[in-house]
Amino acid sequence: MDDQAKLGAIAGILLLIFILIGAVSASVIITDSESISENDLNNFTNDIVDELCSYLQIKQIIGKYQTINAEQRINKIAILIKPMVSQNIDISHMTLELCDGEHYNILFFNGSAGSIRSHSLFEHPLWESITNETFGLLSTIDDDNSIINSHLINKNTDMTFIILKLPYDTAMKQDDVLEITIRPSPGIGRTVTLEAPLPIKNVVTLYE
Repeated sequence: MDDQAKLGAIAGILLLIFILIGAVSASVIITDSESISENDLNNFTNDIVDELCSYLQIKQIIGKYQTINAEQRINKIAILIKPMVSQNIDISHMTLELCDGEHYNILFFNGSAGSIRSHSLFEHPLWESITNETFGLLSTIDDDNSIINSHLINKNTDMTFIILKLPYDTAMKQDDVLEITIRPSPGIGRTVTLEAPLPIKNVVTLYE
């Protein structure tokens, strides 16, 4: 999609957002006009805008196979994300939910953030700080270093990998399915379902 098409899509989404806000606000005013104040309405509208504008796009998900107990399994996963619009999104308030049908885990940000420019993705030293309960960040585009310094995504051009490790006993083997939900706060959660492909190479694309 070219730049003009992207801008058109974003403009269309924002138009729908403001139509929705107007409709909801009008409904609230009509049904509860005596009990709601202008300040309450402003707070309500701002909450809706924050939720919708904090939406994160998933651009790509990559995994790496390695031999675990004589079996090829994916235990390292990197999720490339970027915001829809320029908006402060605090990564420290974000969680990841993992579900493979048998296990359900919530991962939290461990405070580790770096740049992918200094190392290759799956060999970056930042992986050493990642546990089975946490995730870290490897920025790809971050003009003001807000991701590394403040753990903030604040421009629509920012992009970063979320990196995580799966426990050895739940690492993905061929045809295994894993559901990942990214939950920013505030913001709309995004869920994708991954399926492990045939391990004909070590690094595989799981979503794009």
